Amino acid sequence: MSVARRMESVDPLWDLRDVLASEGPGVGLPLVLLEGLRQVIGCDAVAFNDVDSHAERHWFWQTAEADGAAEAVDEPPDDSERVFWEEYWSGSCSWPDQGGDLSGVVLHSDFVTALEHHRSREYNEGVFNWEHDMMAVWPNGSPGRTLRLICIREDGTDFDERDRFLVQLLRPHLYAAYQQSQATRESSSGAGAAALPPRQRDVLAPVREGATNYAIGRRLGISEGTVRTHLQNSYAVLGVSSRTAAAMALRELEDIESRLA
Repeated sequence: MSVARRMESVDPLWDLRDVLASEGPGVGLPLVLLEGLRQVIGCDAVAFNDVDSHAERHWFWQTAEADGAAEAVDEPPDDSERVFWEEYWSGSCSWPDQGGDLSGVVLHSDFVTALEHHRSREYNEGVFNWEHDMMAVWPNGSPGRTLRLICIREDGTDFDERDRFLVQLLRPHLYAAYQQSQATRESSSGAGAAALPPRQRDVLAPVREGATNYAIGRRLGISEGTVRTHLQNSYAVLGVSSRTAAAMALRELEDIESRLA
């Protein structure tokens, strides 16, 4: 590899180094970090999920794509989610549960051929309607629960050993970034969420269901403007800047309260 080509591949890593230490209100990793990783790997999307195979749910998900980033907490299952879990144990997604060793980085093509992928129910029903993906996994505190980083290429060439090696090198740094972000969330939500007035809790609870401000207002008998005010006040109490992060802080508090009850 020429010196120019080597520098071209290293420069984005220096940029990524700066955001690895980012703290943000995201529910998992800072979204700016996922976008930086997407550019370094050279893929169409990067997802970071908290997957619970025992409860058959995603506690949170985040995605970074070329046209923007998004995140959500504990969303109600839709049709694609139901198909995902119906096919889970027969597909490559169950590798973390069945393989036991979570130290590696795996490609979808390690498990199935392109023909098998195109014949799968998940592909044909739009759950995995891309061609290639690469996954790194970390345990997340309880049996069946894992953090998963998934790099996606919608078409074109598959990920190669260079891509796998790069994610393998980044694994400990990405997990450290998650732990740092989690510590920040816990320090703010532990005292902060406990201080939420009951009305702010009432407003935040439907946010986890994907309810709009209008729908929340109708449910609680208050105006949409009042909903916005309660949300903004809750952000200040919790030390966050998004409705998704605020809803996750409330869920973490409720988990603590249920364990203490």
